[in-house]
Amino acid sequence: MTNLTKPITKQIIKTRGESLENDLRALLYNERFFDIKLKCSNGIVLGACKNILSARSNVFNNFIQQKNMNNIEFDKIDSNAMEFILNFLYTCEIDLEKLTIDNIIEIYHATEYFELDILQKHIIEYTKQILEYENDDTGKKLLSNFVNKYWFNNDNEISQVLIDWLAKIPLVPDEAEKDSLSLMGLRYFLCKTYDTRKPFATIELDIFEYIIIKIVKIIVKSLEIKDKQNEKEIISKRINYYLKLLIPYIDLRRIESDYIIKKIEPMNVFPSEMITDAYRFKLQEQNKIFRSIRGIPIFRWNDNNLHDNLYISKDGFTLQADQNLDAYKHVIGDLIIRGKGIYEWDIIIEKLCKTIYIGICDHKEFNQEFCYNNQYYGWVLGSDGFVYNKKKWKKYTSEKFKEGDKVTVHLNMTDKTCAFSVNNFRNDDVTEWKNIPSEICPIVSLKQGSRLRIQPHFLL
Repeated sequence: MTNLTKPITKQIIKTRGESLENDLRALLYNERFFDIKLKCSNGIVLGACKNILSARSNVFNNFIQQKNMNNIEFDKIDSNAMEFILNFLYTCEIDLEKLTIDNIIEIYHATEYFELDILQKHIIEYTKQILEYENDDTGKKLLSNFVNKYWFNNDNEISQVLIDWLAKIPLVPDEAEKDSLSLMGLRYFLCKTYDTRKPFATIELDIFEYIIIKIVKIIVKSLEIKDKQNEKEIISKRINYYLKLLIPYIDLRRIESDYIIKKIEPMNVFPSEMITDAYRFKLQEQNKIFRSIRGIPIFRWNDNNLHDNLYISKDGFTLQADQNLDAYKHVIGDLIIRGKGIYEWDIIIEKLCKTIYIGICDHKEFNQEFCYNNQYYGWVLGSDGFVYNKKKWKKYTSEKFKEGDKVTVHLNMTDKTCAFSVNNFRNDDVTEWKNIPSEICPIVSLKQGSRLRIQPHFLL
């Protein structure tokens, strides 16, 4: 019999009777009390006590009492997960420190199998903490591990946590080659978010380009092409093969017609009916409010060339200006808005020092150095109640902003109009703004201690 855990030490034996938890843990490590063998999926066998397992777990009780088993094989639970389960069943201890990025999904699966709801809840909360404090790649790796462990159509609480988290992270095409999101993990994610009404951070065109780069990486890494003369043709066929796995979960209605004509149609991989349906949809009236992004738009502050006296929170949603920042600085969001549709987002004013400016700017023209001496940049609403664009401004709201206020940007890319709400009171479109460009991004301007937080705009 092989047991991964270490033998009980003499020190613990000497203190027998002082702690029920320690005494029960001693049973877990003492072979004299083993009367059942648990063979795990990685071939390792762990010993345990039938009475404890039966008393603490309905699943084990059914195995032992109904089938009178002395040896049980688990083909989908490895010894690492089983040890975690046994430690909990014996001592009621939840040792979260033993959870790692590599074993969380395996252990969570075991808690589901043994119907240990309380353990599941603790693992869910611990996973949320990991996602909050680790880098963006952590959630991608966890979702990939989930798909490897579960069936494609499986949904549970931890998968929803991972999907909701990943949806708020932009899938950047340039990062597709080096991140940890597997192709099957990506397929699962796109399937579960196809018609989502939750916050989402990636436009459909970027999703498609991310997919292509991800597929090319897989091909280059795994394929040895001996026929160099036909290498391009072979790679093209492989791309089409993998792409067909994801085609049902790519929404062509959200990709601009020019791109479909020039890039997607020549690939000859999308069904003609799917392309035709996308074109037909674009001719319908409802296309005017249909966005290039699935779900509710969400973005994070762009930290490229961020000034030393500006700080962005770990999750990317809160922007803080140092109290000593005397000159206005302009920070854009990492979402580039193109095409048609209505886009709305909220900015919460957590701290207000001096006038702040909230609005949109031309993504192609934005240059931090060029607008260095300006208080504002783009098409913005100031906390003084005026709207500004270049050297023109006018009174827009009757009251000034205060701390705690919610400012909503309402951008209609179809009609090229923009309006603002303050605390859910919507004002009219700014009729003077007739030059809104085709590619814009959110922008704010602030200084001297102001703090702003992004949140998705949910319809009331």
